Amino acid sequence: MLAIAAWTAIEALGDPPAHIAGGLFLAAIAAGSAFFLLQTGRAMLDGRAWSRSAAVVWQVLQIGVAAGTFDGGEGPVWLALILAGLAGTVMVLVLRGSVTRWLHPDAA
Repeated sequence: MLAIAAWTAIEALGDPPAHIAGGLFLAAIAAGSAFFLLQTGRAMLDGRAWSRSAAVVWQVLQIGVAAGTFDGGEGPVWLALILAGLAGTVMVLVLRGSVTRWLHPDAA
């Protein structure tokens, strides 16, 4: 996401002046998403219970992007399949019993 944010900002600066603000806004949204993902990963490693819901929300959003890429004709089919496959894999891993025991050690 950090690479996407940087790429979007660089591309926005090369756009006509009427489109620069929108491109920079998208870059800021991508940078915010990257920060969200970094904090979620860090919280997951620290064993904070809220990190699982944040990870699931991100995966649901990623599946939505994959569906839009597959059906909308905006991107290649292989990219949609990779996005959906990664999201499904992370969902399965995040919902495993070992992760529940990691995030809630006193409940097990």
